[in-house]
Amino acid sequence: MRFNARISTLVSIIYAASTFVALITPPAFADVQFRDALDDSPLDLSPIKGEVFTDQVKKFHETGIDPYNGNADAIAIGKDLFENNCVACHEEGATGGMGPSLVDDVYTNARANTDLGKFEIIHSGASGAMRSFSKRGITQDQILHLIAYINSLKK
Repeated sequence: MRFNARISTLVSIIYAASTFVALITPPAFADVQFRDALDDSPLDLSPIKGEVFTDQVKKFHETGIDPYNGNADAIAIGKDLFENNCVACHEEGATGGMGPSLVDDVYTNARANTDLGKFEIIHSGASGAMRSFSKRGITQDQILHLIAYINSLKK
């Protein structure tokens, strides 16, 4: 009986400690901040006219990681979006032309090698001719599809 009492006490202590740690540990992505790629001001993520946030967009807002990465259907949609909106500047396969290559690891904006940074640039625009895609009517869900396609080219 004494052994069982010690085990019970030990289990109670471990449970209490894990509960305490859970309470004091902030969520892993609590500090996700979306910034304008040009001036580093907070990014307005309000939906554009007619846009309804998908579950994937909501998850991305929480984590800063594109939930479409590796999803073949999403990549195909992203490729179509790229060919209709990006290829004129970034060329076929995103290898660069008037716009920079998107498949190498050379970036003016250091955040551009993350899903969050890519989103910020596509959403709000960047230096040169890169205008805001949200102002062109591209939804945040479509931006995530574009990012999934671009990321697929790097593998």
